[in-house]
Amino acid sequence: MKAVVYTGDHRAELRDVDAPVAGAGQTIVDLAFCGICGSDMHAWHGKDERRIPPLILGHEAVGRATDGPLAGHLVAINPLMRCGACAACTGGDEHL
Repeated sequence: MKAVVYTGDHRAELRDVDAPVAGAGQTIVDLAFCGICGSDMHAWHGKDERRIPPLILGHEAVGRATDGPLAGHLVAINPLMRCGACAACTGGDEHL
């Protein structure tokens, strides 16, 4: 599949990349739209050491689930991984 890959400060390339494979408890989403947020822009400008190139940016997306319990449904992606049990999660700060 094709993807725009961030390759370094102010640089990106259109590349062929492997299609994703869903792991246990995951599903593949055929994306309709994907946004680039402020943290992605910080990476683009070389100001986010967490985003190490090469990397496909963009994590705010919507599309149709292709498999799993929501197959065929339109879904919005919440990219936050949370445990639900730590002090931040139980205190309402799941984003931390």
